Amino acid sequence: MPAGWSVAVCAARGLRGAAIRVGDTGMSFSFLAVFLTTLFIATITPGPSMLLALNHGICFGWRRSLATAWGNVAATLLQCVVSFLGLGFILAQAAWVFAAIRWAGAAYLIYLGCRLLFGPVDMVSADGSAQGGMPRRSLFREAFIVTASNPKAVFFFSSLFPQFFADGQLSLGKAAVLCGSTLATTFGCMMLYATAGQRIQGLFRRPRFRAVFQRGVGATLVGFGAGLALERK
Repeated sequence: MPAGWSVAVCAARGLRGAAIRVGDTGMSFSFLAVFLTTLFIATITPGPSMLLALNHGICFGWRRSLATAWGNVAATLLQCVVSFLGLGFILAQAAWVFAAIRWAGAAYLIYLGCRLLFGPVDMVSADGSAQGGMPRRSLFREAFIVTASNPKAVFFFSSLFPQFFADGQLSLGKAAVLCGSTLATTFGCMMLYATAGQRIQGLFRRPRFRAVFQRGVGATLVGFGAGLALERK
């Protein structure tokens, strides 16, 4: 589990609040504020998904990177549903399922990294778009696979969500608030990275600078993939 996730879960366990309730969910605004803060810390921490959003923002701008953000959101929604249904526990007990997802995710990250390392450099043109740009469905697919193929995210949500069930009960209202907040935070963080990438596009019109950055991103993704493959459960 990334360091940011561990810190976030520990922070959630150490904070409790009770005051004004949010509708009929039984959750206080203070609970929700702590949850959003915890989630933001965990999400904004640089990782494969955020690095992908940054690179897409540089290559294609923030508008086309909306597809990247939606791909991440779709995968995160799937992980939230799995966590709420209690399948995170089942996944934790089924070592072969965990290993299969983890190895598939590692292989895909290494594939993306090698493509950036050894493929042609995607130069950014004067209008802020990458030459030979990818279709939006490809951006969506890349983000979805990178996010969905990390099974530890399910364990993270399975550890985080129960910290905010003050009465030990999960209602549909609570699930909707927590899941909706998670998806909104995820989308926002992805777009922050993509927008930051677009802001610094000018630097990447220099062929040498762009080549060094692309190879660096590729090497980092390969490192993430190798780390995921070698990490013990």
